[in-house]
Amino acid sequence: MKRKIIGAFVIIFIILGVLTYGVTQYSFSHGVRSGKLVKLSKKGVLYKTYEGTLDLGSGDGLTWQFSVHNDDLGDQLVNQTGKYVRLEYRELLFKLFFGTKYDVESWSLEGESQDLNYLCRLVDIMRTNSSIVNFLRPIIEKEDAELLKKIRSCQK
Repeated sequence: MKRKIIGAFVIIFIILGVLTYGVTQYSFSHGVRSGKLVKLSKKGVLYKTYEGTLDLGSGDGLTWQFSVHNDDLGDQLVNQTGKYVRLEYRELLFKLFFGTKYDVESWSLEGESQDLNYLCRLVDIMRTNSSIVNFLRPIIEKEDAELLKKIRSCQK
């Protein structure tokens, strides 16, 4: 008799666990939003997530709140605050432990920010050879001082 009662509790516990996982992790839509990443902060008491705001256009009514459940992805996005980004997300059924129902799964830079990213990657490659840097620096200073400012913004 005890075995049947314990077995029933185990089965009920497993079923409730599977249902809870399904309700909190099942996504019923996927999408993409682009805009200026205004805010991103790590919040939570038991389960910490990154909570952010994306400005979709001019005005206060055009903002979008989202969550990032992946810590590595959140750490990458923190460095992109103030830039234009493209966020791919999934919409969950419930926001049990999170600030919003929108979980960002990946991101990329948009527009001018992406161009600056390519420039910074090129600068990092050129820095490996000091003769290239010594050759190009005076030419860039003479021809385009704004470009030199952007190159210097790549340096960390």
